[in-house]
Amino acid sequence: MNAAPALARLGVLIAAVCLGSAALLLTISQASPSTAAFLRCALAILALAPFAVAEVSRHGLPGKATVGIAAGAGAFLGFDYIMWAQSVYDAGVGVSTVLISVQAVVFPALVWLLHREHPGRLFLWCVPVMLGGMLLTGGAFGVDPGAAAPLRGAILGVLSGVLYGVYIYGTHRCRVLSPALIVTPVLIATTAACLVTLIGGLVLGGFDFDLGLSGWAAMVGLAVLGQAGAWGLLAVFSTRLPVTETASLMLAQPITAVLLGTLLAGEQLAVGQWLGIVIVVAVVWLVSGGMRVLSRRCQAAAEVRGAVRRRGPSHRR
Repeated sequence: MNAAPALARLGVLIAAVCLGSAALLLTISQASPSTAAFLRCALAILALAPFAVAEVSRHGLPGKATVGIAAGAGAFLGFDYIMWAQSVYDAGVGVSTVLISVQAVVFPALVWLLHREHPGRLFLWCVPVMLGGMLLTGGAFGVDPGAAAPLRGAILGVLSGVLYGVYIYGTHRCRVLSPALIVTPVLIATTAACLVTLIGGLVLGGFDFDLGLSGWAAMVGLAVLGQAGAWGLLAVFSTRLPVTETASLMLAQPITAVLLGTLLAGEQLAVGQWLGIVIVVAVVWLVSGGMRVLSRRCQAAAEVRGAVRRRGPSHRR
């Protein structure tokens, strides 16, 4: 087995698990949505800056187009973080993270609209099914009795997923325009997101930095694991795998969030919500090329078995 693809898969999988743990870390911190969104970005800047400086010293500064796209994508990310943090408190750890999986539809839709790259008939058939799954996940037929405001949380979760998809599109374009730069566009986007969350927090009533030791530890973990570390790993390893395989591995994010929410946060999802989660995850798997990845692996396994059978008689002789 080639070690390079295996390492890339492991890197993407770790990044997805880190992103999936973000909602639980947010609830542990007990920070307000605006405070959490701002600190998540501000602390991540401190973690990303040394790597970006080293990268620029080797490859030079990014072009104006890359800076502009990264900054614009970061602005959308800032709004996403504020909405998503509120949706976690309203709808729960698992539900909020599953609902942002709508980015799997938004990203290819933007590529289709802006670059005329048709996503295929499967994508078009899956969109209404995924919308139905999100309605179930959001509580159309029953909700977690412990959810504070499930309807508002579901709406904010979907909206944050749309903004998340725009951010992913922006980072994708940055990689196309400046393939040698990995960390620098992420730092630019995180800085723009930090400015948006700063302004948003001031407008929404300010910040509360009295989080206690456990709260600050959770926020540092959120910034390092759920922001700098996760996006750094994705920037490094996602380009070494086919896009469809990367997207399939990223399904570990909502799965991790659901498991953590159920096992550690005490969430009790309704039957309809579990059904919605299964539908959303299945659709994202299909849209992201999961069936193609599975068929290729099955074909490769069959070829290996055939080769072993062909070599068997010669070994016995």
